[in-house]
Amino acid sequence: MMEGDTRVHAIYKKDPEEWMQYVYKQVTVQDEEGAEHTGWVFTIDPVSETIVLAQFDQDGNVSIDIIKGSTVTKITVINNNTELYRVQLDQLFRPASSLDLTPDEMKRRQLLLKSWLEKNRIPVTVDGDILTIADALFIEPPYGFENCRSTNEIVLGRIQGLIKNMPEDHDKW
Repeated sequence: MMEGDTRVHAIYKKDPEEWMQYVYKQVTVQDEEGAEHTGWVFTIDPVSETIVLAQFDQDGNVSIDIIKGSTVTKITVINNNTELYRVQLDQLFRPASSLDLTPDEMKRRQLLLKSWLEKNRIPVTVDGDILTIADALFIEPPYGFENCRSTNEIVLGRIQGLIKNMPEDHDKW
């Protein structure tokens, strides 16, 4: 930005909470060419203002429509029922392995992994459904090595290695 330039990016003009009001609602989005896109809002990127819509058919199939924020001219809410497709929207990009597990199986996996890490002298805390290691690594359901998040590559690699080598029956010995 040049000195004296008064242009400000839209992210500084619009509160991301304004975008959040659309999530899980059915909307019609009109673009600059006059085309209308209808679907349930999965997410909106607050920086680019790009909208991700999902359409569900009677057979349970889902199609995704991504509308670039720079082309959007109007958004109209046509259904405020945020619970109607919430579960389906939340599961759109989750690994299939986590979708097949019951809540009891998920809890069992969480406790099994927690005990394995503790046996290996790794301090683990449980925060809801996330396992946390020293605020440096987070393990999300379904608690596989691919479900680890960390900015520390060394810690990430070591914990993923431990998870990969965890015996199925480690809790029995």
